[in-house]
Amino acid sequence: MRSLNFLFKKTGFPPSRERRLAAFIVLVAFAGAAGAAEPYPSRPIRYIVASAPGGIADLTARLLAPALSQALGQPVVVENRTAGGILVGAELVARAPADGHTLFSATPQVAIAQSMYKKAPVNVRRELAPVALVGLIPNVLVVNPKTPAASVRELIELARAQPGKLNYSSTGAGTSVHLTAELLKYRAQVNIVHVPYRGAAAAMGALVAGDVDMLVDSLPPSLPHIRAGRARPLAVTTPERVPQLPDVPTMIESGLPGFEVWGWSGVATTAGTPPAIIAALESEIRRALADPQTAARYERAGLTVHFLGAQAFGAFWDAEIEKFALAVKHSGATVE
Repeated sequence: MRSLNFLFKKTGFPPSRERRLAAFIVLVAFAGAAGAAEPYPSRPIRYIVASAPGGIADLTARLLAPALSQALGQPVVVENRTAGGILVGAELVARAPADGHTLFSATPQVAIAQSMYKKAPVNVRRELAPVALVGLIPNVLVVNPKTPAASVRELIELARAQPGKLNYSSTGAGTSVHLTAELLKYRAQVNIVHVPYRGAAAAMGALVAGDVDMLVDSLPPSLPHIRAGRARPLAVTTPERVPQLPDVPTMIESGLPGFEVWGWSGVATTAGTPPAIIAALESEIRRALADPQTAARYERAGLTVHFLGAQAFGAFWDAEIEKFALAVKHSGATVE
C-alpha cells in the first residue's frame, strides 16, 4: 500500500480504510483505461474454420490470413475445428474475449443454424458479430443426362406428373444446397425425394451414375462434369447468368421469380468486440480483396469477390436466415 500512502501524503488526507479503498478503485480504473488503450492487435489472431481443409470456408481463411497478418503486424493462425460442425466452431468464437483476436469463417451454415437447431448451445447470429462478406458462389441445378427434362419447367412438369418418383442427391441434410433444392420443391409445389450423401463428390457421383435424377450443387465442383457431358445444367440460382455457363438460364428466367440463392463466405468475430476493432478488420479485408492477385486466387477457386462491410453483411446475414428458415420449415430438417 506504499503507493496509496504516497497519494495521501500528497493530498494531506489521513490514510483511512475508506480512503484506501477509494484510491484502490481509482488505480484499478486507471489500469483498465490503460489496457483499453492497448493497440490492436496485441497478440496472434486465431481464425477458426468449422470444416475440413479444402472447402470454401477454409480457402477464404487461408487466402485472407497472410494479408491480414502483414497489415496488422501479428500472425493470423487458421485453425480447422471439424469435430461438432458449425455450432462447436461458432461457440468457440462466441466464448472468446470480445477483443478481435478470434475470427470465424462464416458460410450459409451460420444462417441455417438459426432454424436448424432447436436447442443450440449458442445463438450464432446474436453471439457473433459480422465483420465482412468476402465473396459469393453460384449454385447450379443439374440433372442426369438421361433424365427427360431439358429445362426447369420440364423438370417441374415431370415431377408433377410422377409425384415421389424423381429423387435428388445432396451433400447432406441441412446444407445450403440441400435447402436450395427444398426451396425449389416448395416454390414449384412438387414432391421430389431427398437422398443425402456425405460430401459433394458422393452426391455428384450418385447423379453421374444415374442413382438420382437431379442435384443442386455449387458451381466450381460441378463444372468439370457439366463440360464432360456427365451432368446437364438446367439453371443457375444467381440473379444473372454466370460467365462460366452463359447459355444456362437463371431460376428467375425459368419461371421462379425472386429465386436467388448463393453460396457465400465471410468473416465474423465475437459479439461485443469494439466497433473500432471491427472497423479496422473490415478496412484491411477490403484492402486485401482489392489486390488483383488475391481476387484472382478466389476467382480460380470459384468464389466471386463481393465485399460487404460489417453493417451490410449483417443485413445480408439476416436476409439469409429468413430465406433458409422457410426451407428448413418445409423440409423438416431440424435437429433437437
